[in-house]
Amino acid sequence: MAPRRRPNTLPPSDSVNARIRIMLDSREIEQLAAPDEEVVGMWRKATTTLRSSAVHGLEEDPDSRFTLMYQAALQGATAVVRAAGYRVKGDDNHHITYAAVAALNLGALSEAARDLNAIRQTRHKAVYDWQGTVHPKQVGTLRDATVKLLREADQWLRAEREPLATALAPLTFPE
Repeated sequence: MAPRRRPNTLPPSDSVNARIRIMLDSREIEQLAAPDEEVVGMWRKATTTLRSSAVHGLEEDPDSRFTLMYQAALQGATAVVRAAGYRVKGDDNHHITYAAVAALNLGALSEAARDLNAIRQTRHKAVYDWQGTVHPKQVGTLRDATVKLLREADQWLRAEREPLATALAPLTFPE
């Protein structure tokens, strides 16, 4: 796990791992400390979107359920990236957000981000493919990856940004 630092501070540039350094040098991300309110707000969006993914009736609309779960995971990953002192830039921000979390070397949290980056391609089908729909098994795979990422992110955020622990929305997983 990354060493702890004071909230709202950036890691010294010489302590950044090689993968993050490449992302910084290619301008996919930039170092930018996030105010506590931003991290709390993004986490609130993630937890709210996750609950919305379980709204009654969505079992008949796997594309919408998939899209909402995917969005909750992306919002949770964004909260992590911002809490770590980075901001994603560029056009391919879904890919870059998950890649940044993976590059942070945060154990199971980074592993979940790698899983979600692979699942990211299915989102296109759920949103744009007029002929197809996502399979319930794909929704289940996404749910597993989303739960893993959000559980790990919740623990990491509470440990990394201790002053936020009481302000972060509680994480609950709808059935």
